[in-house]
Amino acid sequence: MTDPAKDIAAWNQAAVEAAMTYARTSLATAEQLLKLNLEAARTALEQNSKAARELLATDDPEKLMALRGKLAHTSVQQAATYASSVYEVVAGTQAQLAQMFEQSVARVSQDIAESADRLGRSTPGGEIPVAAIKSTLSAAAAVMDSLNQATRQFAQLSEAAMKTAAEQMVRNTGKK
Repeated sequence: MTDPAKDIAAWNQAAVEAAMTYARTSLATAEQLLKLNLEAARTALEQNSKAARELLATDDPEKLMALRGKLAHTSVQQAATYASSVYEVVAGTQAQLAQMFEQSVARVSQDIAESADRLGRSTPGGEIPVAAIKSTLSAAAAVMDSLNQATRQFAQLSEAAMKTAAEQMVRNTGKK
């Protein structure tokens, strides 16, 4: 006979472990974003001070306008690179969290199915409720698979749109 208290305790333990894994992943992402922001700030400071020196050293109006255009183009390239880097970090984290969620749902579904099987074997006439539970789990798994596939497709389209927008932004700035 199955012990529901042990099953619930095991599910709670798995939920705590999953929450800790999600928290560690989120902290790692925050650390990556912090490093990215610090590097971007450092680079911007260096390049802005260099640009200020160049602008102050230029006395020819034509050279000044050309330098201004070059600086604008460089700034747009950096912004596009930064946005792309942030997107990569966030998209990577989203993919990790989605995979962990899928694994958690699969594990819970399997645990419920196993518990239902044990209950069905130990209860007279328990086959019918077990079949209903398994059918429900199967339908839920199909819905989750469909949602996950749609999410992956959306992520792929978003990534392509992000890259195209960044490239277009840099290209348009270079033409001006």
